[in-house]
Amino acid sequence: MNDNSKFKLGLFIILATVVFFAALFILGTMDRFKEKAHISTLVSESVQGLSVGSSVKYQGVPIGSVCEIMIYPIDNVIRIDMEINISKFKVQQSGHAPVTIQIEDFNSHVADAVKKGLCCRMELEGITGGKYIELQMEKDATPPKYDTEEFGLEYTYVPSQPSLISDLRGSVTTILAKLESIDYKGISDRTNAVLDSINERVNSPKFDETIDNVNAMVNEARKSIENLENLTNSDIRDKIDTISKNVNTAVTAVESLTKSVEVEIKAIEFGKIAENFRSFLSTAIRTSKTLDETLFNVDNGVDALIEFIQYIDSDPASLIQGKKKPKSDDDEKDGKKR
Repeated sequence: MNDNSKFKLGLFIILATVVFFAALFILGTMDRFKEKAHISTLVSESVQGLSVGSSVKYQGVPIGSVCEIMIYPIDNVIRIDMEINISKFKVQQSGHAPVTIQIEDFNSHVADAVKKGLCCRMELEGITGGKYIELQMEKDATPPKYDTEEFGLEYTYVPSQPSLISDLRGSVTTILAKLESIDYKGISDRTNAVLDSINERVNSPKFDETIDNVNAMVNEARKSIENLENLTNSDIRDKIDTISKNVNTAVTAVESLTKSVEVEIKAIEFGKIAENFRSFLSTAIRTSKTLDETLFNVDNGVDALIEFIQYIDSDPASLIQGKKKPKSDDDEKDGKKR
């Protein structure tokens, strides 16, 4: 290879290296020139594994990074400031394509989301021991309450939730405290006393007698079960079959009788029966009137017969002579003159 070729190769390598670092610089500076928002949170647990530059995610989506970590020793509180790339957040306008949210709208959106349960939590970044901040909605969250004015927060405040490691540490501490409060010696003494009592009862002659009685009861129970099975298989089963047949026969007879009654009811002509009943009532009314007239005539006849009998009784000769005419006033005057 001649000197000219070596020179060209070296120049090419140098130019490629310059372009590579220039691209890295441009990409880094471009990210710096992007419009960003800031939020803050307060925690009272260890932030081991979290550092400036650690990732910030919203439900798993990277949206920024940690830009500052400050300590408030008096209150044992650590403040974490986060830088959020708002280009990740879009708003939908009617009839238009989604656009990037403005910083003012982003801050008000975060404040409203905090009222609905937005919280942040430290999570482990794989198995490397690093941590990141996860933002997520938790409706039943109970974040610790801090006086944010006391810490002079200039960014929008997002409350924090204890991390999984902190929850586990607290649970383990509680479990260990409960385990320490257990009286193991007392439990051991009581267990030994119970075992000694059981041993005494097992070795007692009454225990063997009780076992024999139990065996006898079991044998009697087996015999009773066998007798019951034999009885069930012979007599009771026949009786149940007979009863079942009788019930089926009775049901069939009731069904037949029901059908017959339905046929008879359908065959009855209620219209003709009603018409005949009306005719019977009319005839009865006419008969009643005729009977009243007959009774009236009989009554008159009886009165005449009574009158006739009374007349004959007073004048028996009238049966031969006939009934005398009643005397008038003129006849009475003539009789007097004579």
